[in-house]
Amino acid sequence: MDWLTRLIGRLRPAPAPPAAPEPPHKLETSIREHLAPLLREDGFTGSGRTFRRRVAGLIHVVSVQGSSDGGRFAVNLGVQPLAIPTDRDIDPRKITETDCVFRRRLSRSGADQWWPHDGTRTGMDVAVQDAASVYAAVGGPAFAALSADASPLRVGTVEEFANGGLDLRGFRATDVVVAHAFALMRQAEGKPEAARDFALWALEEIEHSGGGVLLRRELRAVADAC
Repeated sequence: MDWLTRLIGRLRPAPAPPAAPEPPHKLETSIREHLAPLLREDGFTGSGRTFRRRVAGLIHVVSVQGSSDGGRFAVNLGVQPLAIPTDRDIDPRKITETDCVFRRRLSRSGADQWWPHDGTRTGMDVAVQDAASVYAAVGGPAFAALSADASPLRVGTVEEFANGGLDLRGFRATDVVVAHAFALMRQAEGKPEAARDFALWALEEIEHSGGGVLLRRELRAVADAC
């Protein structure tokens, strides 16, 4: 019977070779497929992890930040008034979220939100799809509110600012930096009295807190121009 066993063995099909491992999936691919189309509908351009658009004298930036430990990402939003030069005097077409005066993290609840994933295509796709839904519900409306005619960036007064009455939709900076930004915006709009009021408030705050001293000279120039 040994001959029969050998014959059957020769006739039996050889086992299939093991499947090739799936190539590593890149987060940028999931962004391109699930977040970028939504941003492009909103007028953003860009690729990879950073997207920008210009709206009514403002630059909006959306940037996806991966964790240094891997396995998760966050989405950062930035708003930069074109009337305000960046620290690096960068081309507006190349501005990043970290160059912006007004910045915030995209979050459903207002907390510091990160989207975890397991490194697979499915895991990244699911995470980016959820981030896109939060952008549609929170990020897009926040950008729209700051670009509207009634936006505090356009009509906010120093009195409202000093009393904490300006709703910047979660976008933040230090008080001196915000007052400095408003002073330059009002100056660019041809509103010297409003520009002076913000500049004087910021100068007083610098004297009181000691922060923002590098802005003192520019603020004094704005205040003295009126």
